[in-house]
Amino acid sequence: MILESVHVLGFLLAVFPLVSGMIMIHIGLCKYDSATSALRCQKLISKLELHQIQIKTRQFHLMRYDFQKFNLSESLVWQMESKQ
Repeated sequence: MILESVHVLGFLLAVFPLVSGMIMIHIGLCKYDSATSALRCQKLISKLELHQIQIKTRQFHLMRYDFQKFNLSESLVWQMESKQ
């Protein structure tokens, strides 16, 4: 019985540092993954904000272009009416 206990104790003493090292590596990787995913989320949010600004400015320029086109067509109609 004592011999078996010594074998179990020796096995546990040999395995414990390995298991604790694996647990520490796992915890470190989880922290690294959470940090990189948070950084990746921040980058995606900044890209999204940039694209939203670009869409708004393009929409503004398109509205301005449509307004200029409308003014041009109105002025052409007025010119044609005034010539008649």
